[in-house]
Amino acid sequence: MLGLVLGAAPLHGQEPKYTPGTILYPSQMKPWSTRMAVGVSFIAMPSAIVMEAAAIRWPLFGYDIAMGLPKHFSLTGAVATEIATNHFELGGRWEADLTSRLHADVGVSGAYWFGQMKNSIFDNTVHGWFTYPSVGLGYDFGRLAVTAQAKASYVNSVYIRSGQLESMSSTNMFNGISYRVALEQRFFKHTTIGLAFQMNHLKFYYPQWPLFPTFDRSFWMPEAQFRFTL
Repeated sequence: MLGLVLGAAPLHGQEPKYTPGTILYPSQMKPWSTRMAVGVSFIAMPSAIVMEAAAIRWPLFGYDIAMGLPKHFSLTGAVATEIATNHFELGGRWEADLTSRLHADVGVSGAYWFGQMKNSIFDNTVHGWFTYPSVGLGYDFGRLAVTAQAKASYVNSVYIRSGQLESMSSTNMFNGISYRVALEQRFFKHTTIGLAFQMNHLKFYYPQWPLFPTFDRSFWMPEAQFRFTL
């Protein structure tokens, strides 16, 4: 980590360039320009849910895209899947330049997700809607950008169907907050490698739905995220 930061320092007194291709760092984007990234996340579910001594890590594959808009606004989208679960998110954010390298943003997004398990034992389908307000703060060292973000989660609706029986599990519920610290390091020309650690404090995290959790308590669920900008 220290080596990355020191490597981001200017050489021979020259002013370092800004880290190219970042997608999490809240930088202003040129109107109608786009940035994309692919990645994977590994989630450790609490043993109280998986009912095992050791946490199980769940891989979640993702695709992110951001498009610049006028007046420091941008449009964001994301797709996440682990085959049995699919999550589609669309939102917007506004970015502010606090200094030339220290930037902040606020945003809100909505998401639709669905999942299904159908085999000789299970016949379950779920779907629902979420709302995610967020705030972020980032600093660009030149070749390395560091971003901290807090993202709240609201469950607007969750529908569960088991066989021919369908029910609504929860509506308009504050679900908790996810905290993330991300590093984005220049890799090659305009591509960037991103590494993030996210701590989720939620009552319900959509990848865990096959475990049929309840909504009566919150859990801490650590998550490691890797991204590669295109």
